[in-house]
Amino acid sequence: MVNRMHDPIRSDMVVLDVISRHRETEAVFRRYDQKAGVCLCCEALFETIRGMAEKYRLDLDALLADLKAAAASEDSERNQ
Repeated sequence: MVNRMHDPIRSDMVVLDVISRHRETEAVFRRYDQKAGVCLCCEALFETIRGMAEKYRLDLDALLADLKAAAASEDSERNQ
């Protein structure tokens, strides 16, 4: 099994790659839909996190923190 803690989420990663590696992050993207005004998983799946944040005027630092927290929570649950 791959240790996902050594695979940090970075702003240059593509949204689809993040969701496929860390399923819990999909809920984070869904929470940002309202701020973006679109379904991010529908409209930005093949964009980088940074590009998506710029395009939809999202707070990149807050988004990354939320994504990392979701991934860490997922890893913690798997290790229990």
